[in-house]
Amino acid sequence: MKIEYRQAKDSAHMMDFQNYLNKLAVSSEVKKICEVGGGANPAIPINMIEKYGLKYTLLDISSEELAKAPNEYHKIQADISSPNLNLDGQFDLIFSIMLAEHVPNGQTFHKNTWNLLRHDGYALHLFPTMYAFPFIVNQLLPEKLSNKLLGTLAPHRITDSKKLKFPAYYSWCRGPSNNQKNKFNSLGFRVEEYIAFFGTPAYFRRSKPLNLLDEWVSSILVKYPLPLITSYAYVLLRKDVSLMN
Repeated sequence: MKIEYRQAKDSAHMMDFQNYLNKLAVSSEVKKICEVGGGANPAIPINMIEKYGLKYTLLDISSEELAKAPNEYHKIQADISSPNLNLDGQFDLIFSIMLAEHVPNGQTFHKNTWNLLRHDGYALHLFPTMYAFPFIVNQLLPEKLSNKLLGTLAPHRITDSKKLKFPAYYSWCRGPSNNQKNKFNSLGFRVEEYIAFFGTPAYFRRSKPLNLLDEWVSSILVKYPLPLITSYAYVLLRKDVSLMN
């Protein structure tokens, strides 16, 4: 398992992930891709899909969000976290962006992903991790109070005045610990790469002292990493039947 620690300064986790995803999507091993939770805003544009001859599917729980995506995408309305999910798979790559934290049961989510992959297929996920301070607050505080705090610290993240954020559970959303590796192994996933980030600068944009403190602490943690308190991570998994218990 390859592990790297980086700083989440200037939303580096998002940019790093997108570059990583783009390279993987056009590799020789990948032709059939499923984006889970892409909804109205697919991560890979149509021109790239057409250029490389990709077969691209959007899978989302919301039919309303899927309807907003261009009609050129193949769309499936389904709940990836359902224990009764029954879909044809054989995808070369399944990925998600900031979705895993909203799934109540991480084991079911990753098990369903495994079932939808072909033999040796890839799964790639970007998610916030426990136990970064803003995410502990997000999980522990009552919904109304955490919404108010979110609006104060990070008003740019508010997109809907009636529902400011989706419920976050952070199930299986952790840094690159041995426990995480063992969980993925138990489902039949080999962990190829685990890229973890320290720092949550987006939450402290309105406070320069807090932002500077976050940047300073995260720069130290990159040098002396503690997997338990990473803030974001993306993990590349590969389906490996031989690892199943």
